[in-house]
Amino acid sequence: MKLRMLSVLSIVIALLIKSVDISAQDYHYLRVLAHAVPADSPTFLPYPMETELDSAIYQLAQANVVMERFVGLNDSITPEFEAYEKLKMLASEQELNDLLLHTSPVVKVYAHRALVVNDMNMNCDYELALFEDTTCIDWFAEDLLTNTTVAEMVQQEYFE
Repeated sequence: MKLRMLSVLSIVIALLIKSVDISAQDYHYLRVLAHAVPADSPTFLPYPMETELDSAIYQLAQANVVMERFVGLNDSITPEFEAYEKLKMLASEQELNDLLLHTSPVVKVYAHRALVVNDMNMNCDYELALFEDTTCIDWFAEDLLTNTTVAEMVQQEYFE
């Protein structure tokens, strides 16, 4: 009887370990897909499961509009701009350059701004791709919503 219980327990533990391994691999694949980590990084837990940079990128990727610092009647700081501040503070030059190729146009614009404000070197090929990007994007500034393109957003002068 004890032998059967131990074998059932060992099977349950083996399945539990396998499911954790699969979950970690899926999470790593999601991070690579969002360009949060390099594609050639090891796949099993050398990085924390979620970092502040990953969450900032995710929050910006979920946004559908580029928001300036103060908007609204009470001039409140927007969550998107707070995520941009984290991105600007935490991301390295290489990570910001990689984010210029992100699928989200909002992330592209904020990554470009972070590179400009931090006075970092920008990958010229990626920058040229941004200058030709005609993806439509909404821009909310001074209580006005403007429909523009990524190319127009990155070609404007940006000051903080």
